[in-house]
Amino acid sequence: MKLLTKNTLVLLLVSIFVFLLGGIVFYFQLKGIVDEEATETLYLRKNEIIRYVSDHQQLPNSFSMDESISFSKVHKRNPETVTDEMIYVAAEKELLPYKVLAFDLPFNNENYRCSIRKSLFESDDLIESILRVLSIIIVLLMLVFLLINYLFSKMIWKPFFKILDGIGQYDVKKHQVLQSETSHTIEFVQLGQAIHKMTQKISEDYLNLKSFTENASHEMQTPLAIIKNKAELLMQEKDLNEFHLKQIHDIHQTANRLSKLNQALLLLSKIENGQFYANETIDLKKMLIHKLKDFEELISIKSLFLNQQFTDAKLNMPAELAEIMLSNLILNAIRHTLKGGTISLELTGAYFKISNSAAVPYALTHKIFDRLYKENEDSSSSGLGLALVKKIASVNQHLILYEYLNDKHVFTYFFSTKT
Repeated sequence: MKLLTKNTLVLLLVSIFVFLLGGIVFYFQLKGIVDEEATETLYLRKNEIIRYVSDHQQLPNSFSMDESISFSKVHKRNPETVTDEMIYVAAEKELLPYKVLAFDLPFNNENYRCSIRKSLFESDDLIESILRVLSIIIVLLMLVFLLINYLFSKMIWKPFFKILDGIGQYDVKKHQVLQSETSHTIEFVQLGQAIHKMTQKISEDYLNLKSFTENASHEMQTPLAIIKNKAELLMQEKDLNEFHLKQIHDIHQTANRLSKLNQALLLLSKIENGQFYANETIDLKKMLIHKLKDFEELISIKSLFLNQQFTDAKLNMPAELAEIMLSNLILNAIRHTLKGGTISLELTGAYFKISNSAAVPYALTHKIFDRLYKENEDSSSSGLGLALVKKIASVNQHLILYEYLNDKHVFTYFFSTKT
């Protein structure tokens, strides 16, 4: 729920509660005033009746249309009472509310019980009319209040939403620095200034880290190349014994692995830094066939059988990343297939699937896309091949999934996140 909506909702609920409570209090207050006025009128009529009987020595009739008087003989005196009663009125054909004052009245040496009834029907109609009008006024006030609050709040919170929108569109790869918004609200000015300083620092740190990574990787390549060349020269010496030759060979292999690892880390850093911007339409079928030719020697050495099923597939992404993705998936399948095994490749317009025969699934399937994860620590793999594929899928809004089905490792690279 949006902040503005939540704020409006809270104000609406509070307003409804306050107006409802106020309406209830107003109703009972108004009802009390009407009842008090009716009771005072009844007591005035009582005094008039007593004076009339004293002056005229007879019992009076009703004083007005909304009042009625009745007399009945009683043998004992009763206390004076004021009650509310519902009395059926034939003219109206319904029960109507009355306020009734009953008291004892001596007349001609006899005791009479006098009951004065005053109709509250018009008073109740008046209260209902007042409450009806008041309800309409309250509803209109609430609507006007909510409209004004919404427009006013939207105007006040405008700088905040602009800052929020800027943060949502912020991309460190574009070296953006969010500018503070002009506002008469101190808190929003402070927030804008803080965001400005933070994005400026992030941009500087990003550029420094990017520069350091590139420089470090570049500088490492030179000494590694020297180590490899020196090791190759030493291996060509004729007077080396088997032990020394093995040690030099290990140095050469380790330097070679370190060089590949350095190149893979640099490539991963470039992908994360968004340094592959040029998207182009790729003929993935043509690229895949070409890549398989590059791996013909490895496939032949392991006597692997290829099962191919290709259809035309066009993909919009940087060509270099597409080549890396295909190469790493194919190389991973070759590396994890036993000699004489089968690799199946399927290409459609929606996905590329590659599977290879395997006796057992990966030990930790949830880690196979993690950096530097290797099933076998003695493996010559850098442990970054599948991590690169995962990162390529992520930056291009694609999806890579793994499953072990029918004694096969199955990797499916979807060209969309919607599978």
